[in-house]
Amino acid sequence: MSYPRHHWYVAGFDEELQPGQLLARTYLGENVVLFRSPDGTPRALQDRCPHRFAPLSAGKLVGDAIQCGYHGLTFDAGGACIRNPHGAAPKAAYVKPYALRERHRLVWIWMGDAASADDTLIPDFSAVAAAPEHAYFRGYLPTACDTMLLVDNILDLSHVDYLHPTTLGTGAISRTKAVVEDLSERSLKISWISSGDVAPPAFDRELREQGRPTDQWTEVTWFAPSNMLLSVGATLHGEPRSQGIATLNLHLGTPERAGHTHYWYWSTRDFAVSAEANAFIRPMVENVFRSEDKPMLEAQQSRIGEQDFWSLKPVLLAPDAGAVRARRKLAALAEAEGAR
Repeated sequence: MSYPRHHWYVAGFDEELQPGQLLARTYLGENVVLFRSPDGTPRALQDRCPHRFAPLSAGKLVGDAIQCGYHGLTFDAGGACIRNPHGAAPKAAYVKPYALRERHRLVWIWMGDAASADDTLIPDFSAVAAAPEHAYFRGYLPTACDTMLLVDNILDLSHVDYLHPTTLGTGAISRTKAVVEDLSERSLKISWISSGDVAPPAFDRELREQGRPTDQWTEVTWFAPSNMLLSVGATLHGEPRSQGIATLNLHLGTPERAGHTHYWYWSTRDFAVSAEANAFIRPMVENVFRSEDKPMLEAQQSRIGEQDFWSLKPVLLAPDAGAVRARRKLAALAEAEGAR
């Protein structure tokens, strides 16, 4: 899969970028070193000194600059060499800077030309960031699969009744036709609305009455390239959503290199808001990611290998509609970028 570079990708959670520390990561096959300026502004440079190609992440921060740990060349936040302890700073000594932004407790990286970074393309995840302290948890789970397999996994939730039969599945989604809405050339929404089913155990026990028929909604919005906002909720049959309970979740994927993805998840809820509830719910949900989704995604990738997804001529089913449309939108964005 060819991923467009003139887009915002998640680089990490805000707390992953600590003051005074260098963080080495690879995005879209490019080695990057991230750090904070003394005023807290997030910065990023190519993680390769142009002298002997040592990783700058093996050096140290000197104010708002990085000193290479091999021969001491020092580079400012714009990538220019500002000090050569062995003589004049060579004009050719330059490393690529990346545009970084901090929004909604996430750090975003623009993988294309930093001067072209368009802040209006950062998705609005403020509703997730506003969750109270004990109403959310989040984590990082690197996964050995292509990023679009992760996107497929969230955009086609018909797998829930089969991959998660004892945790999330009730059969409701399998019996419900997904409705796909095009929001823009860079986004779409998929909804599963069901009525009459008992809610999954994690929701049923939190409703005012247990074991009763419910109205349920599962809605996922995809923002190019690979960021998804998932809303799941249930209310007693015939009652408005406001009387029910819901979770609002982020599934964020950034390609690391071919067949490998940075995956961040962030789960919030409007019920069971306490430290004790968080400690009880978190391991159950994370176990679903770690022991059910991750192994399946990695097993898919092992069967695909290095072959192109479409070259294998996948058999398409009705629930694939949203995921296929997202793939086509992303391919169109990458093609248009290549043409420019």
